[in-house]
Amino acid sequence: MKSPYLLTRSNGSRLTTLRGALALDGFALVKLLGQGRFGCSYLISREDQDYVAKIFHPNDVKRRKRKLNWEIKFLRTIDHSAIPKLIQVIDRDGCFGLVMQKMPGQTLEDWLACDYAFGKSEIAIIFFQLIAVMDYLADLGISHRDIKADNILWTGDQLSLIDFGSARKMLSFDTHFNPDFWGIGDVFMRLALSCEEITASFNNGGIEQFDLTEEELLVIKRLLHIEKPYPNFRVLRAAVKQHWT
Repeated sequence: MKSPYLLTRSNGSRLTTLRGALALDGFALVKLLGQGRFGCSYLISREDQDYVAKIFHPNDVKRRKRKLNWEIKFLRTIDHSAIPKLIQVIDRDGCFGLVMQKMPGQTLEDWLACDYAFGKSEIAIIFFQLIAVMDYLADLGISHRDIKADNILWTGDQLSLIDFGSARKMLSFDTHFNPDFWGIGDVFMRLALSCEEITASFNNGGIEQFDLTEEELLVIKRLLHIEKPYPNFRVLRAAVKQHWT
């Protein structure tokens, strides 16, 4: 859940400790960006450069240490312009967190919350860029497993994928139910419902009412497992390139 509150509304002693822990590495705490079940994210700066610090609740660090180590390992492996780089791990004074590259743009959830009406061409660009990122991750054997509007930043022409807290090693490509396929399909549905070009004849029915070609619609159905899923991201990427761009 996003928090609209300033830092002064958060726990004073905890913030003082966090400020001190960050200061040891030359970082200054700027403001709270958001908070969720497992921790908070903050805007921090060092030498006029902004970063994002993802700080975990102390109790969750103990319970989720193995998962956190997976996230750190994945981020150190990844080298992609659409995925934030891991700058540093903070682990001192009871504070454990990740300092990340600050990526440009606002989340798709923020765009939707402002009642922004996406155009079909914009959705196609987002669609293709996201699938290209997922194809890259699949080559590394990484499944993000939490593709949603909150975890995708958009500048108006460039996409970034954030939050690898749920990521796992992809032991094999699961075509029975792939959470990354489903997540991409769900994001498409959220954006499509804001697009008048796609919903011109939509009347609270199924996706069959979308103003899409049969080929475009089939891509979405296969993502949502309504039709037989794609065998991998490379085949999906080729289908999107052929029918959506």
